[in-house]
Amino acid sequence: MTLITYVTRVHFADGVLEEALWSEIEVNRKKRPLIITDEHHLNSELFERLLAGLPVRTSLEVFSDIPDIPNETAAKEIATAFRQTERDLLIAFGRNTAIDLAKIARISIAHTEPLETFSYASGGSRRIGTNLPDLYAVPSIQGFGAAVSAHAPVILTSGERTRLMCKKLVPTMTICDPTLTLGAGRIESASAGADAMGRCIEAYLSPGFNPPADGIALDGLGRVVGNLHKVLDEDSVQARRELMAASLNGALALQKGLGTIHAIGCALETVAGRRLDPGALSRLLLPAVLQFNADAAQEKYITLKQVLKSGEDRSPARCVADFLYTLPLPESLAEMGINEQEIKIAAELAASDLAAVQSPRALSSPSLFSIMKSALSNEIQVN
Repeated sequence: MTLITYVTRVHFADGVLEEALWSEIEVNRKKRPLIITDEHHLNSELFERLLAGLPVRTSLEVFSDIPDIPNETAAKEIATAFRQTERDLLIAFGRNTAIDLAKIARISIAHTEPLETFSYASGGSRRIGTNLPDLYAVPSIQGFGAAVSAHAPVILTSGERTRLMCKKLVPTMTICDPTLTLGAGRIESASAGADAMGRCIEAYLSPGFNPPADGIALDGLGRVVGNLHKVLDEDSVQARRELMAASLNGALALQKGLGTIHAIGCALETVAGRRLDPGALSRLLLPAVLQFNADAAQEKYITLKQVLKSGEDRSPARCVADFLYTLPLPESLAEMGINEQEIKIAAELAASDLAAVQSPRALSSPSLFSIMKSALSNEIQVN
């Protein structure tokens, strides 16, 4: 069986892209898809495989002008193209940014109101209707954060950043094909693994009660621990499959909680005015976040130690710091172009982020500043 139904329909198997895409389009009688992808993927062999999965009778359009962070202007452009060319399906292919933009475009296609109307922070989720067009997500190695999640960041036409969050935004169907990640570079692979580790750990530590999500998160964490360094040393389908499964688990577990790293990442991107690698942020911030929450989640840390195989003398924070240390990713926030003044502003923004309340221990601007400060110059001190 290649079909999993949890949150949404997910096809997961080696080489399943063409078969799954063809069958979904045929069964659902789609004929005129609009493909959303970035220029990097548009000119790749992987995109040729995507096209090979379309039925012969398919008439397609492509949107590839993907902004660094999804914005309302691009979403409206997609909506206009969708209506004017009478499309009946969206297919998002590649990275998180392409998939998140497709989610936002679904709202612009179904509604004429400005996107701020649907902001999660203002209670706009309930205004999102049921007439959204179908969206098929085909993530590449850095696309899993968005592939099965119910949220998406967006820069409004006013320049303000907000978050849209609603179960209706989850892609109608997602295709997970490990062969799409073969040949991915060491940096991309390391980022995907660190991002999956951060998502799994923060979802598990979130105080909400969701046993299935906890199990999925722990399973994903175990797969990262057992396979991330293998992927960097050998480009095998087996190791790629395990890392993809870990990334999928991290994304599925997001329904339990987004967490501190997500709140910090959104705040830093707002202040810096550009996209920041989520895997690099996880690599730098996760040890400090684990140390910060240690006293508030002692029972869960017992399980974390078992999954991390940390032994008796190493804390989860120390074990994660050691595990992530050798990854070919930035070694400090300063190396990512972030300065101390920016983290002061970001700490205030992150403290008001709804994702921050899902921390086991209450967060404040000073505590968030302290977490970021420890990563600013690689001065993280963990026990």
